[in-house]
Amino acid sequence: MKKLIITEKPRVALKIAANGRKFLGDFFLNNILLTKDYLEKNEKLLSKIIKKIGYIENQNYIISFAEGHLITLNSAKDYNPNYKNWRNIPFPYIPNPFQTKIISGKEFLYNTIKKIMNSDNISEIINACDGDREGSYIFHLIYNHAKCKKPVKRLWVESHTEESLLKAFKNMEDATLPKYINLRKAGCCRSKSDWIMGALLTAKATIELSQKDIITVGRVQTAVLAEIVRVELLNRNFKSKKFYHIVAKFKTEKNEIYEGIYNEEDYESLDEVNNVIKLLKKEGQIINYDVKKENQYSPPLHDQTSLAVEMSKSLNISPDETLKASQSLYEKGYVTYPRTASRYITQSDVNDFEKMLHSISNINSLALTYKFNKNNERIVNDSKVESHIAIIPTVEIPGIISKLNNYEKLIYTAIIKRTIAVNFPPSVDEKQIIVTNVAGLNFKSTGIKELKRGWREIYNIKEKNNSIPKVNKGDIVQVLSFEPKEVITQPPKRYTEATILKFMESCGKKIKNEEMRELMKNKGIGTSATRAEILNKLKKIEYIELKGKSIYPTDKGINIIKIFPVDELKNAEFTGEMEQWLYQVEKGELSEKEYMNKIIELYKLSCNKLNNKKQNIFKNEVNENIGICPLCKSPIKKCKGKYGIFYSCTGYRNGCKFTIRTIAGKTLSEFQVKMLLEKGQTKEIKGFKKKNGGTFSAKLKLEKGKIRFIFEK
Repeated sequence: MKKLIITEKPRVALKIAANGRKFLGDFFLNNILLTKDYLEKNEKLLSKIIKKIGYIENQNYIISFAEGHLITLNSAKDYNPNYKNWRNIPFPYIPNPFQTKIISGKEFLYNTIKKIMNSDNISEIINACDGDREGSYIFHLIYNHAKCKKPVKRLWVESHTEESLLKAFKNMEDATLPKYINLRKAGCCRSKSDWIMGALLTAKATIELSQKDIITVGRVQTAVLAEIVRVELLNRNFKSKKFYHIVAKFKTEKNEIYEGIYNEEDYESLDEVNNVIKLLKKEGQIINYDVKKENQYSPPLHDQTSLAVEMSKSLNISPDETLKASQSLYEKGYVTYPRTASRYITQSDVNDFEKMLHSISNINSLALTYKFNKNNERIVNDSKVESHIAIIPTVEIPGIISKLNNYEKLIYTAIIKRTIAVNFPPSVDEKQIIVTNVAGLNFKSTGIKELKRGWREIYNIKEKNNSIPKVNKGDIVQVLSFEPKEVITQPPKRYTEATILKFMESCGKKIKNEEMRELMKNKGIGTSATRAEILNKLKKIEYIELKGKSIYPTDKGINIIKIFPVDELKNAEFTGEMEQWLYQVEKGELSEKEYMNKIIELYKLSCNKLNNKKQNIFKNEVNENIGICPLCKSPIKKCKGKYGIFYSCTGYRNGCKFTIRTIAGKTLSEFQVKMLLEKGQTKEIKGFKKKNGGTFSAKLKLEKGKIRFIFEK
């Protein structure tokens, strides 16, 4: 009898086979012994081979892999073919029970696993999929769909080095323990709720609010989009104001010069501020002098969100690329599990951490500058580690760094730097504050001087040194000059990928205290593992776009938020509450049924709001026909919608989607539309808008229901 190990990716299956030889036995692929060195040199070739076979085995074990999701929830049309037309779905529709299907193109791999799973030769199954909510759910879908009843053990790994694998296999637990069942339930709840509040609600919103474009909504993405739109509209409507503060230059008895600013009042004009300056004296008195030393600690170890933020800010690498690269580094065995929300390690990891510091000293010699303190709570804190530890390097460093692709190299280097930095002492700054009173006005001066480099040495951060004179309370200083300082109010900054990730993590709350950040992490929008994917989806469906580093909502994205009537889904804090519900399911504090009841209640509320919002965009139809639809031959009528004039086929009720809306920023006249429909082409039309703000002229041609530009030679 053998045991079946199921991993999430073929690369991980190969890694377990190669690095687990001492306790699992030798594995051969194409009659070649799988060793760590051989795998490292031939990984791409071996991945192709194992994908064709579907598994690898020896006398005691078979290792297969899911290659991501193999099974998914049925779509609406799978329950009823008539639901292919969304208008036939009886909203608020909920399948009972939910059913699953094999993802198209993955039948071979699923059938291979199913056959092995249910084989009489298999006594036990080991779930070695990624150790998170999603990995637990991926395995559960396959296991259930295959109607398997074999006992299951859970392999929980932080990395795929030989030592980590041995430790994980020794500590395997029964998959029926409550903590694993609850994790799987949370994954199931996440999937069902995203299907209901995503796919189903998208269909409902499209039917009620659109006659052409699909209106894509979702449990998480809509809240993120709403926040991006909110900031954009604040920017567009912002009117800057100008006012003035007063800057003074002082000289001490020792002839030391420093500046101070009076900003407790905003003067609206130059005349006003100059009149105040005329009344001020030529000397001031020090009414407060404060100097103190402050320790500045390195940021904690990385979780996926903080890593994505750093990569976006410092190297302009997108969160999606950061996630892909860190996942690849994990599967290659060079870093620990990346889809983590923790920024600490546990006491059981301290010996491995110390070994790792010695190992990475071959890449960065600063790793051994300071001895590792196993009781350093800024690194070791069991209470702040739930499913996985922070992202750190493993003892297995790449033989040749150049083997890594560019993103992998940059991200691996960043993980190493952060790991070394947290083991360094804090930087020490001396901070000074002087308050100088002149005729009743308090001018504030601040200075800072770096006393000890500490962890800043790792990042080669520029030394801070803008110190101000040392003075005593009561000292009299000479005023050298007063100058008005112009201040112009600025609109709120648009989000970058780094700042929107921070917003998602905290639901917009400005959190400086690390303890508070830990408490908030389960109430954020999405999770460390999914935030990058959310942003990537919003870009793919063209609801947002990047201009430089800034995120802008597209016109389509803005319109969606304006017309979508479900305020709950546009509210970041409410979305954070939904994430908290999932966390409670994961911890056994909320049942699967209780969670789904909350989601279904919200879904029904959303459907009702969409029913009430339903727009009959044809209520202002002009009776005269503009022309005949080129697709279904129904009349074309001129319509007035929320966003202006457009021309639409009256056969929309039968599914025709032909519509003429704004083209390159220009609304066509009735005459131009009539000519296009009757003759298939217009005369040259001026005033089409270019993306850069300019304009151009062109003819329009209608072919098979599509309109294209014709330019004169």
